[in-house]
This record gives sequence, C-alpha cells and structure tokens, in this order.
Amino acid sequence: MFRMPKMMWEDDPEAYIEAFEWYTIMIGLDKGYWASQLRALVIGKAQATYQALPQDEAHDYDQVKTAILYWLEINPEHYRWLFWAKKGPEEKRPGLLLQLLWDLFNKWLSPMSCD
Repeated sequence: MFRMPKMMWEDDPEAYIEAFEWYTIMIGLDKGYWASQLRALVIGKAQATYQALPQDEAHDYDQVKTAILYWLEINPEHYRWLFWAKKGPEEKRPGLLLQLLWDLFNKWLSPMSCD
C-alpha cells in the first residue's frame, strides 16, 4: 500500500499539505483523523505550529491547516509578492509563466485558498 512520505526540508509546505489532502481523500481516511496524521508527517515550523496549538484546536484539521499556513506566512500577501516578483522577459516558456502567474493571481485574490 502507498504511504504518504514524511515532509522534507526542501518541500513547499503548501504543496505538501495539498498533496496530503489528496492522499487522505484517495485512501478514504475520515477527516476526523487528518490532523493527527498530518502531525506525524510535518517538520520544522509546521510541526512547531501544530504542537503549540491548544488540544481542542489540534484535533480540528481545518484549524491546524490555517495555523500552519499563517505561521509560514502563506497568505494572500505572500501570493501578491510572488506574483509581482516574477519577471516575464527572463522566462523561456511564456505558457508556463502565464500558468504560474494565473495560479498566483488566483491564490492572491482568493482568501478561501489559504484556509
């Protein structure tokens, strides 16, 4: 059976959490267990954030995810900065740049993406 790998230092925390969510949905894990499973897989600031949560919040996956993304400063302002930091002329693949900018723009202006 496929198992979700532990987060690595070089992993993008947001992408890792998204992959974790897809994995838990794929294996049919009840959402009531997501927070405890994520706790065993994250490292660094994400793990410290989880451990700092009050016990009642640490059992609620949505609160855990929100807290981790907040403390890692992954929020609309983060996406705004990334959006404006991209330099179009240096990109050799304009279609890829367009997709990246579109994704950043949507995350910047969609507060639901940072829940």
